[in-house]
Amino acid sequence: MAILVVRIEDDSTLLMNEFFDYNGVCYGLTRSREKNDEICINLEDFYEGTVQSECLTDVPVFFVQERDGSWCVTGWYRKAEVRKRILRPSLFLEGNIRADVRDVWLLTDESRTTTFTAHFGERYYEVVEEDDARYQPLLKAMDDGSGRNAMLRYDCVDIFLQSTIRNGYSACLRECERLALALMREECADLGDIKRLEVCGRHAAILNGREADGYYYEAMADEQLGRVRQGMKAIEKALRIEPEAADLMAVKGQLLVGMNRNEAAAQWFHKAWSESGDDDYLLLEGRAWLLNEQPDNALVCFKKIEDPMILDTAGINLRDMEQRWPPVSVRSFRQK
Repeated sequence: MAILVVRIEDDSTLLMNEFFDYNGVCYGLTRSREKNDEICINLEDFYEGTVQSECLTDVPVFFVQERDGSWCVTGWYRKAEVRKRILRPSLFLEGNIRADVRDVWLLTDESRTTTFTAHFGERYYEVVEEDDARYQPLLKAMDDGSGRNAMLRYDCVDIFLQSTIRNGYSACLRECERLALALMREECADLGDIKRLEVCGRHAAILNGREADGYYYEAMADEQLGRVRQGMKAIEKALRIEPEAADLMAVKGQLLVGMNRNEAAAQWFHKAWSESGDDDYLLLEGRAWLLNEQPDNALVCFKKIEDPMILDTAGINLRDMEQRWPPVSVRSFRQK
């Protein structure tokens, strides 16, 4: 099988994108994250692929980054599923390459010494077939596995809560608020921050199960981690305590998107907007309708948004809505 080589667009977010453990799966992308194209790769570039191909399996994938004028290997997926079209497992995560975390290896910064002669051109990927002189050196780098694996897996991340947090509800809640704010501002360093939010939220619910906050923060973290069923249990408990809370309704909508129940998600985002009047929830509702391939409903939502800056920041031009709309990144619109 040919090797797929992908250029890293921004190595500062490796642990939150290409090497992020989303419920046991990592997602890579063969186009720029600034674009919204549905088709990400021409699978006929592979000998095994044709124009009709939608997916190839067991493909070795290498990620490279530019450093000091050359391309260095950053890490790899030993085998992966490569899809022609984009996958969107959640509101914040997308990719057309999918691999089990057990097949993922991220080299530490000091171990990124293997160089690669790239011919990307305008693309973000390159296919290296077996008769290419670069093929064997890449396989050798994978087989050698030199360097510690810097990939963080959910079950290998240990979270320690200080005694003040373990024993005090207010202190635990403050830690949840700090971590949630970092998440909304995209300031989380890696998986550990989100898992800490999950653990703190769960502990807050244990310390005071009469309040919705702990369940809310736990569900928020679970949604980011892809643990949607656990998150749904937590948010349902929160909604039983505060059934009219718009932020809780929105988290339920986000979890429903993760379960591929986009129409139900749109309805919950609409409830959140009706309760609060916050136009950010209209943006989320429109996003859910787009994921459900109902652009007309999305257009209705977007036209209700009074602040044009929300649409501009999302890259939405209402005049272009006659075309089929690709979904947009919305993590930054959930800052509360």
